[in-house]
Amino acid sequence: MLTLAGCGKESQQTGEKETVIPIEATRVEKGVLNDITVVTGKLKALATSDVVPSGQGGKVLAVNVEVGSQVSQGQTLITLENTSKASLAAAINQAEEGVAQAQSSLEVARINYEQAAANYERGKQLYESGAIPEAGQAGFETAYEIPYKQAKVNYEETAPAALAAARAAVALARERYQEQNNNSVIKSPISGVVTAVNVNPGELASSASQVPVVTVVNLSKVEVETTVTESLINKIKRGQEVPVTISAVSNKPFTGVIAKIALAADPTSKAYPIKVQINNSQQTLKPGMFAEVQIKNALPETLLIPRDAVVKKGDVDIVWVINKDRVKSCEVTVGASDGKKIQILKGLKEGEQVVTSGQNMLKDDTKVEIKSQVK
Repeated sequence: MLTLAGCGKESQQTGEKETVIPIEATRVEKGVLNDITVVTGKLKALATSDVVPSGQGGKVLAVNVEVGSQVSQGQTLITLENTSKASLAAAINQAEEGVAQAQSSLEVARINYEQAAANYERGKQLYESGAIPEAGQAGFETAYEIPYKQAKVNYEETAPAALAAARAAVALARERYQEQNNNSVIKSPISGVVTAVNVNPGELASSASQVPVVTVVNLSKVEVETTVTESLINKIKRGQEVPVTISAVSNKPFTGVIAKIALAADPTSKAYPIKVQINNSQQTLKPGMFAEVQIKNALPETLLIPRDAVVKKGDVDIVWVINKDRVKSCEVTVGASDGKKIQILKGLKEGEQVVTSGQNMLKDDTKVEIKSQVK
């Protein structure tokens, strides 16, 4: 007589209870797997400025920053001795005096012109009324017309031109003064952090030197310069977000953005250069750190199961398929994997349940109990 007890059944031949194996399971589903390609490179600052003096340089009066200083664009880094300041200021004063003299000359020219014009009109009336005979025309021109024309040219052309020249001289003197002032103050062309200071007060700072006086690096963003193959170049785009792992800082990937994609391959490597930018507001990412960029390529939709559901049996990949409360091993053909999911190209159907944990205890027709469903 057959007796049932618990979750097992008694064997007709031996009378022993059948063992039930606890397992975890999941259903075969359709989905899209990302094929991940990892490319590597080193971090670079988004912007680096090696600052040198403008003009000829000069003697250093003050160094206003040190390594590690945060600076803003336009902030003064180095102050140089300005030996020409007094003479250039005097040149401005002299040029301004020239403007005052030219303005005074223009006013005199105006008065002279108005007087000459009045005399000319009076003489013209006398001449036209016959008070001055025709034989006296030469005397009229000498006494009235020529002085009038000369005064007119002086007022309308000569004196204004002299005033314009005087004002241009002032502008030039001020420009030279400002240029010298600008040259005596070395400012930061970018915002960032100072990474090197190569001069001290009393030393000479020269624009001809091969060594910058100060180096400023903008670390608000960093970038990775790397390359991709021709098989990937048309599958990525500018603005695309990509995970970037910098293991020196964290095992958790940072979010990078593809900022530049070369239109032509490098002639030596035949690969296409790209640049990936990463926000670095905390400035924990430093130039020179090694970075791994993950580029995901969406594959065609296929059947997917957890990678752990596939086990090796010799050279064959098998999956344990659940039919009611029994299992059967099925040979499968697998495709790409992202480490968690794997493509099933042949051997399974959508909706079937497969074992994801506990396979080492199984053989065909083993009775199982699903303890949990894995997604």
